[in-house]
Amino acid sequence: MHGGLLTMATKLTLLAACLSLESVQLAAAEAKSAADSVDAQKAADNPAAQTADPLPAKVDLRPELEKYGLGPRQQGKRSTCSVFTTAAAYEFALAKHRGRGEPLSVEYLNWASNQLLGRNEDLGQFFHHLVRAIGKYGACPEADMPYRQKFDPAFAPSDDAKKHAHEFGDLGFQVHWIKRFHPERLSDEQFLEIKKTLARGFPVAAGASHSRLFVGYRDDPAKDGGGIFLTKDSGAGRFAEVTYEFAKKEVNDAYWVNIPVEK
Repeated sequence: MHGGLLTMATKLTLLAACLSLESVQLAAAEAKSAADSVDAQKAADNPAAQTADPLPAKVDLRPELEKYGLGPRQQGKRSTCSVFTTAAAYEFALAKHRGRGEPLSVEYLNWASNQLLGRNEDLGQFFHHLVRAIGKYGACPEADMPYRQKFDPAFAPSDDAKKHAHEFGDLGFQVHWIKRFHPERLSDEQFLEIKKTLARGFPVAAGASHSRLFVGYRDDPAKDGGGIFLTKDSGAGRFAEVTYEFAKKEVNDAYWVNIPVEK
């Protein structure tokens, strides 16, 4: 009899425990539902917190460059790839602002960077020096100081070139650094920002052992790294491409340029 009572007591205890557990689970479910409702409302009230639209699988700015008359140019045997790339980034921003394109003088930018550094040589330039040189000396149209296939240390800008360069400096260019110069490989965030910038319609100046302007991309799982960047390449004198893997390993610095629209 005592054994039967113990069994009944045990059953009652187990029943009470189950009811208690069910109550706890129900309360937890209600709390989670309420929290989810609050989070959903916050997301609705804050669009920036919502999941961003996925990037397109491909972007191609080459037709826009051609429309503006800003196709590839040839640097020849000189070490001026970074100067060509910088000129290309700025002249695209200017064309986007004006609605018409005009090539900028690579020769003037090379001169300006040499002035900034206190030298008169043709040893190549870094993006950060070129950006600073434009900030101080401006830039002028290609017609004011045409590119020469051989460096001439005595070649200096005319008064007209300097006048136009001064006017250029008043246009309000903004430089956006995605990666400042460093030999470490691109981070995932920097790689993604390059693609986002291209998807917004702006090319990206990419510095490596040879600098190029990235003018598009195409996702392709058959390519190293999962795709390719389209490039405007002054070394080849044409549009070309590099793989995502190359960009991740080799790009030391990257930036883009725009002129903000006045509101």
